[in-house]
Amino acid sequence: MSTNEQIAASANGQPVLIRTPSRLAGNGESKGFIHALPAWIVSGVIHAVLLSLFLLVTVNSATNAALTEQSVIETKIDDATTDANLTNEDIGNNPDLQTNYDLDRKAEVSVPGPVDANAAVGILNAPEGAPQTVAPPPGLGEGQGGGIELTGVTSGKGALQGIAGGYNGVYVPGGFTGRSGGTRERMVEQGGGNSKSEAAVARGLKWLSLHQADDGHWSLDGFHTHGKDANGRKIGNCGCQGRGTTSNDIAATGFGLLPFLAAGETHKPNPASRNNVHYNKNVELGLKYLMTKQNPGDGDLGGGMYSHGIAAIALCEAYGLTGDPMLKSHAQRAIDYIVRAQHAAGGWRYTPNTPGDTSVVGWQVMALKSGQMAGLSVPGATLKGAEKFLDSVQTSDGGGYGYTDNNATPTMSAVGLLCRQYLGWTPRNPGLLNGVARLKKTPPGALDSMYYYYYATQVMHHMGGESWTEWNTKMRDALIERQDTGNDLKHPHQLGSWNPARDAHGGVGGRVMLTSLSTLTLEVYYRHLPLYRREMGGAKEMAAK
Repeated sequence: MSTNEQIAASANGQPVLIRTPSRLAGNGESKGFIHALPAWIVSGVIHAVLLSLFLLVTVNSATNAALTEQSVIETKIDDATTDANLTNEDIGNNPDLQTNYDLDRKAEVSVPGPVDANAAVGILNAPEGAPQTVAPPPGLGEGQGGGIELTGVTSGKGALQGIAGGYNGVYVPGGFTGRSGGTRERMVEQGGGNSKSEAAVARGLKWLSLHQADDGHWSLDGFHTHGKDANGRKIGNCGCQGRGTTSNDIAATGFGLLPFLAAGETHKPNPASRNNVHYNKNVELGLKYLMTKQNPGDGDLGGGMYSHGIAAIALCEAYGLTGDPMLKSHAQRAIDYIVRAQHAAGGWRYTPNTPGDTSVVGWQVMALKSGQMAGLSVPGATLKGAEKFLDSVQTSDGGGYGYTDNNATPTMSAVGLLCRQYLGWTPRNPGLLNGVARLKKTPPGALDSMYYYYYATQVMHHMGGESWTEWNTKMRDALIERQDTGNDLKHPHQLGSWNPARDAHGGVGGRVMLTSLSTLTLEVYYRHLPLYRREMGGAKEMAAK
């Protein structure tokens, strides 16, 4: 049992999932028979077997190569004159060094498989689950945690209200193409970002890159021991404060990877990028770490359902952005584990098949949605189950959500509403409108909870209009102002991060979690394309591309 699993077991007081690796037993009788044969017969048999294996591998390799070539759709993205202010500093990664992946990056963004403009967007039939005490940050605090939820089939139809543009001219609501080059720049401008917000993102990415362990993982409680100088040289303990109380490297690595992926940075060097900063090595190491930690049998990434959901999102996004076949099996197994872990009532919690809570459900739904957008297999029944769970924890007007019942809190309401948007609620849905009105009563600055703002900002972003404009201005400027400037001479290595001291979950997730959620919130303009049709500046131009 790993360290994370021991902690989860002791904190939850519940039995953990027992992994039973498959074993191939040897056959002594067969060995004796082979030794009894004349040497020339044995030699002939061996050569015949080796020749057959060689032919089989050759044919399969050619077939897989052909399938891979057909399944990756290159996305044409117009060149950008600048690259969204992510060119501030070079952290020392060498972009000329090749990664250990076989597939070249075909374009700034590629999506596996053909895009069906008429297909429902979302995760089909998502299950429910029950909450426990989880190691990752969000979730501890009696309903102050969460993620996003999505559905498919009939769910997700709200996402079909997008405009043209995006993957090969087909706008994929909630999709990844807003993260690339010139598209990202337009999304920043149209969505309400500015040069200061993008500079803050650049500083956040740099801080994360300088606090990654040599084996690729990030740590909630030990990141200070992985400090590096501006040139990438290891310095050991950097003196950063704000270490989390939770030891969960799977969750931390997911949090570390997501902001890079949101900015369009993958493990593949981007030939069209004009960035002076190259983070493909950081992303590659992080992805490798997650893949090596995944149970090859059941797909569990470890650390409990919270951390599994967060890390699964990273794997799915990385696959969706690159189409790299090496990632596909790992991402699909991570999705399959979520499907099997769903409780009969439709939710998820800290351990598989236990009654769900809205916080844990959010992360699983977002993982399912990310998998679906990446072209992976997501059962419709699983998404339907998630809808069933949300029905059980919503208020009578549909605008509020509780942790395990309908005793609504701002954070759980934000999680539930974002799930509903991905599951198919249209912008005119009365429950969604009631929910947006509810979120307005807890605007930026009203709570010390980055977890709440992470979800509420996404809800408002997809809604658009005056609600988004007012919310964005306050949220954007507050995050820029709160980012560490490095003026503290005793802790200069905190430059670019966010202080978790006053945050409701900061004690659990620490500076890594706060920096990740804050950076992701400033990347909201391009991380996911808007779910609903709306007239934005440049929308027609985007459609024409």
